[in-house]
Amino acid sequence: MADTSSPRVWLIAAVIAGLCLTAAYVATQSEDESELVEKLSRKMDAASSTLPKSQQKSDVVRLTPRVVAQKGVIPGSWVLQKDDQPRPRLVLPFSSLENGPSSSDVVQADVPESVNSDGFLGAEACATCHQDRHRGFLLTAHNMTSSTADPDRFLGPVDSQGNELKSSDPDLTLTIQKEGDSIVQQVSLSDWSVDVPMDVITGSGKVAQTFLYWDEDRLFQSFASYFSGPEQWLTSPGFEDLDVNFGRVIRTECLECHITYIEQTEAPNHYQPSSAIWGISCERCHGPGKSHVDFHTTNPDSKTAQHIVQPNELSRERQLDICGQCHSGSFDFKKPAFSFRPGDDISEFHHTLKPDFDDSGIHTSNQLARLRMSDCFQSSEMTCTDCHDPHVAKRGDEAFFRRACLNCHDAEHCGMRPELPVSLADQCVQCHMPSTEIDDLAGMKLQGLTLSMADHFIRVDREHAKQVRDQATDSTK
Repeated sequence: MADTSSPRVWLIAAVIAGLCLTAAYVATQSEDESELVEKLSRKMDAASSTLPKSQQKSDVVRLTPRVVAQKGVIPGSWVLQKDDQPRPRLVLPFSSLENGPSSSDVVQADVPESVNSDGFLGAEACATCHQDRHRGFLLTAHNMTSSTADPDRFLGPVDSQGNELKSSDPDLTLTIQKEGDSIVQQVSLSDWSVDVPMDVITGSGKVAQTFLYWDEDRLFQSFASYFSGPEQWLTSPGFEDLDVNFGRVIRTECLECHITYIEQTEAPNHYQPSSAIWGISCERCHGPGKSHVDFHTTNPDSKTAQHIVQPNELSRERQLDICGQCHSGSFDFKKPAFSFRPGDDISEFHHTLKPDFDDSGIHTSNQLARLRMSDCFQSSEMTCTDCHDPHVAKRGDEAFFRRACLNCHDAEHCGMRPELPVSLADQCVQCHMPSTEIDDLAGMKLQGLTLSMADHFIRVDREHAKQVRDQATDSTK
């Protein structure tokens, strides 16, 4: 009989036991993995038209026989593709695909309208005492550079011919249409579609209108924009034809020059919607109005403006800094967005990225830096408001801008005046502020779109003036 106390016997027994346990573990793992694969296969093969309830966690879901949604490919977003093809695709940053983005009304439900902690009230608060200026201001590009998406303010066609943005893939379409009292961008991928709201309009319409939407308190850019020149709905700058991405976050850098004020609650795109003051309104030039309004409401007989900034009483540089908030080219923040106040030194708040930029951009042609190069500027105390009145809409009014020039110049001093046709002789801007083509449209030229903007380097450029003269002469033949 073998001696069971022998170390050799115990060693053999231990090895046999270990092999048995390993075999059992592998068999169990194989069964678990087989079950996982089977579950995923069943999920992918399911031809349901809607997702499971949002509380049921799922990373891969077949929405229709042709469309599959995956979560986690792009953090925080669903990625939708057809037939497992890489393009076209949709990127939707929603927690659930059942109902699309959640309305910001949920966020605002318990918050009074237009509430913010810095005393901004909006232009309507100025209307009671400053009716004429307020009435004129409403027509300006500053006012129209952003607003809530009132259907009456849409420039592009809705629910009519031309309201569709087509792609190079017939299975991918986007239609701008009414849904109840709202307007949405309905995007369809094969046999699945979703409505994305258009909650906010940005852009005055000179170049384009682009649109933002709320998902609870998060703000995103919509895929389609309306461009005024070609009168078409096109992909927003920087987007690709077959990559319909609704996940571009709207940061404070985007909002700083499209709205007067908004409170950010969390970076990069969480805001308090009720705090927003849309448009670039009175308070970006005069400062927050609450203390001013409160004082004069309590003291109606006081005729001296209190608790408000009068820009024309500031030094020349501080006046220029007010306009320089948005007309000095692209910048990085040194201090929080919307913290600049009229009278501050803008260099303490913004770091200008291209101070010598000599080209045009879709947001700015670096007007202030270019203006500083002009003899007009260097030999006088001129500021932006010598040529621009922020309270009235004068875009395209050649006579208005000619009068501004004639405040300092005599028409007879124009060396080419005798050579110019009558139609051009009084249009100073055409020769002395040549328009330059915008070159940062992020792919928009591929869609045949070119735009231009007036160069604020005021100068005598005889070659350009001759071109303008010759073009004007040819057009009259």
